[in-house]
Amino acid sequence: MKCMRVGMATGLLVGLLFSIAPSTPVNAADKRTPAPELGALQGREAQAFHLGVNAVMWGYPAVFFEDLMRGRTPVDAEEKTGNPRAQVNQFGLVRNLRGPEFKQIATPNNDTLYAQAFCDVSREPLVLTVPAVEPDRYYVMQLWDVNGDTFGHVGSRATGREAGHYALVGPGWKGELPAGVKRIDSEYNNFAIWGRIGVNGPDDVENARAIQDKLRLTPLSHFGKSEQQVPPDMEYSAQRVAYEKPADLPEGLEFYDKLAHALKHTPPKPAQDAVVADSLAYIGFRSGNTEYDYKSLTEPEITGLKKAYQFALHVMDVNAQTVGVAVNNWRWNPKSGIMGTDYLFRAAWAKWYTGGNASEEAIYMDGRTDDKGEPFDGSRKYTVRFEKGQTPHVSAFWSLSMYHLSDGSFIENPIKRYSIGDRTPGITTAGDDSLTIYIQHDEPTDPAQKANWLPAPEGGFYMNLRLYGPDDSLKNGTWAPPPVTVAQ
Repeated sequence: MKCMRVGMATGLLVGLLFSIAPSTPVNAADKRTPAPELGALQGREAQAFHLGVNAVMWGYPAVFFEDLMRGRTPVDAEEKTGNPRAQVNQFGLVRNLRGPEFKQIATPNNDTLYAQAFCDVSREPLVLTVPAVEPDRYYVMQLWDVNGDTFGHVGSRATGREAGHYALVGPGWKGELPAGVKRIDSEYNNFAIWGRIGVNGPDDVENARAIQDKLRLTPLSHFGKSEQQVPPDMEYSAQRVAYEKPADLPEGLEFYDKLAHALKHTPPKPAQDAVVADSLAYIGFRSGNTEYDYKSLTEPEITGLKKAYQFALHVMDVNAQTVGVAVNNWRWNPKSGIMGTDYLFRAAWAKWYTGGNASEEAIYMDGRTDDKGEPFDGSRKYTVRFEKGQTPHVSAFWSLSMYHLSDGSFIENPIKRYSIGDRTPGITTAGDDSLTIYIQHDEPTDPAQKANWLPAPEGGFYMNLRLYGPDDSLKNGTWAPPPVTVAQ
């Protein structure tokens, strides 16, 4: 049976292996990964390569989750990552809208203030407390697990704008909750809270910060004892994120060692993940996949695993740029935020759209080519024209953002505009109530065009059209975003 499962696991590679040519080298800040020179794979190297690619695609979200959690705990976390320091089970509050200085996570938004926490409820549940917000305020506390699957929302769309308490409960917990605390179950003990608080223009930032300040994340055993935020358990946090790379670990195998560490906290689902999990024993995993015996590997196997890691990252890049439903050369994926067993897509999602939401809360439309299918390039001028009544159909708001192809960060520009949408101050419509957005590198000379200008870089870029609180018109085909056209 094990041999059959290995064969099934390697089947994840069908159609990918030899169809992707090596890429040109990229600089250190570039998140894109070139394909390795594979050579003539054979024997143990070939087997390790196939199994390694599957392991990386399957396990990438869990390893990335642990890296993000660990990276936010040190004293110098904000300096190194651009994120505020936060311990396990503690909110990190991003007090300003994201700009081009933030590069750790690709494709951030410029619409909301973030309140983010990496959580472990293996000891006891956490109680998330949210304040009441204004009638026109959009906010959401998205709950997503280690694999990037969204399992709950607290916010203006899902639960309303009243204050509330929500217990975040891991598997197997059977205690009783205090009166007035609503229960939300997670299949895993580890998950993230990705809070977004809508900002209605520059003058609204302080109001959004005031909402951040009223958020609470409280261990159940401390709930109700104080209205103040309970300090984080520093000792537990340090123990939870502790990881030390073995001194003699061969170069290029760190991912696999980290995967074994991650699986101590997030074990595979017995039925869903059995195919890949069973195959890990062939590439050095031991003790239920929680230890990595790299010393048992032969040199050909080590070489195959090194190539596998780079190749898998490259395939994630290809997937992020190509999958989804195409509408006027915009792409979106109905599975976004709930990927299940689509291991490749969930890995690509983790790498390029970390914490992306499920489509009932928000839809992200990826744009990389104009109406002729040509990649966007800042040497050209583009327009996006929404006819009267044809801007995105949303209950909250919409925005269009632009990013560097290399790392998914915002484009630096002289007017410091990183997104444009229905809340952009000064945006203008034409006499027929249509709305045209001008996308180009050089500043327009026409004042009306400048008001609707989204600055582009000199070279390539991609865009993301975000719909917060979308209706069903995109899903049922009664609305579509207009194509991006080259200006005449």
